[in-house]
Amino acid sequence: MDGKRSALSIAELFGVSTMTSMIIGGGPLLHIADDCPKWTDEYKLLTREQLNIPALHMMGHADFRNASTKLEPHFHCNMEFVVIMNGRQQYVVDDKHYMLYRGDIFMTYPYENHGNGNRPQEVCEFIWFQFDLSSAKDFLGLSPRYGQYLFQQLLNYRHRTKKACSKELSLLLQAFQCLSSSRIQEQIVGYSCFLQFVMNNICTDDIPMTRELYSPDIQEALTYIHAHLTEDLSIERISQFCGLSPSRFKAKFKEELGITPHAYIISLKIDTSKVLLKNPDVSVTDIAFRLNFASSNYFASVFKKHTGYTPTDFRQQRFSHIY
Repeated sequence: MDGKRSALSIAELFGVSTMTSMIIGGGPLLHIADDCPKWTDEYKLLTREQLNIPALHMMGHADFRNASTKLEPHFHCNMEFVVIMNGRQQYVVDDKHYMLYRGDIFMTYPYENHGNGNRPQEVCEFIWFQFDLSSAKDFLGLSPRYGQYLFQQLLNYRHRTKKACSKELSLLLQAFQCLSSSRIQEQIVGYSCFLQFVMNNICTDDIPMTRELYSPDIQEALTYIHAHLTEDLSIERISQFCGLSPSRFKAKFKEELGITPHAYIISLKIDTSKVLLKNPDVSVTDIAFRLNFASSNYFASVFKKHTGYTPTDFRQQRFSHIY
């Protein structure tokens, strides 16, 4: 088990041998190595060399405040985990769509093609990291016994999604922040936090595999929002309906969905407007007022922030397939 595994053997282990032959055979799929450091307000990436943790290929933190460029279909040579910290994000694997929210952990196998379905990346925050599974030797810098255990757990991992609680998300964020530090004391803390997150949320079967149901009052609020989307949906009105004070409702909604009630309502309106825009008989102004936007200009501004396109551009033939 300590010997280096070939690309083909790793891919076949996870059942992606056909895809691997396309890649190794010179197919058109895009390989993203994630081996170049990057540090901006919205996108931070720590490389293997910066992390200095054996088999941890990279770790990154994205915090998109506006719709970002679409994530082209691509693959990595490593096993990747994406953890949604706030907002929502869509991924597509084998033509299956996964809409992820706060606390969702999403996994792709080595050499598995994935993207976000030809749509811009949404307003969201997430942390992602990759494990190099080519060898169990010195895995994550642990003793042979512990390293071999974690290595085998990952080889046997078959869950596309899992769920992490708010406490665990804070632990992962602390791990990234400390591993980003130049102080070795903080790096050690980050290393410890990262191992704890992996053990608590990935290398265990004692956590939910799929999204938990929302609490009854928040579920009532969601039902109410969907049923009255074209009306004036004030916080006071929604919170009164589900029996919570406005402040408690906003805090509980954000805790369970990872976004504010206002952000959720706006994202739902944008999703609805995408459908309406495909009907050429309905004007942009009509859609704006039908969804209770203050003006068509405001609607256009919000739509572009969330999708990267103006409503008119979206409606044009060359954009009509995007969503």
